[in-house]
Amino acid sequence: MIKIKIITPDLAEGLCRKITADLPEYFGLPEVNEHYAVGVRSRLNLAACIGEEYVGLISIDFPYLENANIYWMGILRGYHRTGIGKLLSDEAFKQAKNRGAKTISVETLSPEETDENYLKTYHFYKSLGFAPLFNLKPQGYEWNMVYMLKSLDDLCENRTNDVLIRPLIREDIVVISEAFKAIGWNKPPSSFEEYLKEQEAGERLVWVAHVYDQFAAYVTLKWKSQYSSFKAKKIPEVMDLNVLPAYRKIGIGSLLLDTAEKEAATRSKVVGIGVGLYAGADGGYGPAQRLYIKRGYIPDGKGVTYNYQPAIPGNSYPLDDDLVLWFTKKLKQELKNEAKN
Repeated sequence: MIKIKIITPDLAEGLCRKITADLPEYFGLPEVNEHYAVGVRSRLNLAACIGEEYVGLISIDFPYLENANIYWMGILRGYHRTGIGKLLSDEAFKQAKNRGAKTISVETLSPEETDENYLKTYHFYKSLGFAPLFNLKPQGYEWNMVYMLKSLDDLCENRTNDVLIRPLIREDIVVISEAFKAIGWNKPPSSFEEYLKEQEAGERLVWVAHVYDQFAAYVTLKWKSQYSSFKAKKIPEVMDLNVLPAYRKIGIGSLLLDTAEKEAATRSKVVGIGVGLYAGADGGYGPAQRLYIKRGYIPDGKGVTYNYQPAIPGNSYPLDDDLVLWFTKKLKQELKNEAKN
């Protein structure tokens, strides 16, 4: 389990130096590295911890009352592409907002410099919601830097009581698979490996929910649905919402749907979902059907499909997970626009 902690200046300086030494292709100027290693001591420092090992650091400061700034950030090489950067950033955003900041800024190498490593960094910050403002070449620098800004006004805390929602990371895969195996559900690690690949490729988003640091549920958002009607209209599809029985009826499913719908609204005025038709010993799809209708989802009017193909009247189909009725929901973004018109 990855935990994000506020750490002391001594720990922050040591971790900054350790990460810098591990990533010479990112941090190749000794005098600059020394400046930042000393500088983190006077900033707010958040570290990612796995077991007893600190593996990532983000250091933020507050140059103005309503603006925070990412002063320094780095993750040990062996933990790249595991979601730790997103976890550190999300916690930094929350800490900044709790301290009164309305925006947060960051400075990185401009994409005009075409540096492969820093181009990834630039796109990472864009994926977090930072928008580039302008390029500037500081005195003594050979390179153009880009200044980026993100608003914290619409930051979603994603916590209700003791529920934490965050993106899927590699360490979750075995935990999730084993949790469902324990209740007799077959959800092999390979499925979540594929989800993680699609998440890294920007094709799907996956969120997991924890209660008291224990896995409880997950949901995914697929940008390009396999259902032909959604695909033609570019309607993103909420898929594979699953809550462990022990954690049902406390609002976790709604929290996950809130998260998925909010993200869907950044690209679409409508979101879709497919719902199975059968009930079962654990409730089957009955509770899900009731939940979606309460949340404003309505049938799309195209009937039932089997394995994404329209069911033909008079034919027989197995009553299994592939027999699905499709629903859509207008998102708040569209309702607001309608009100303006």
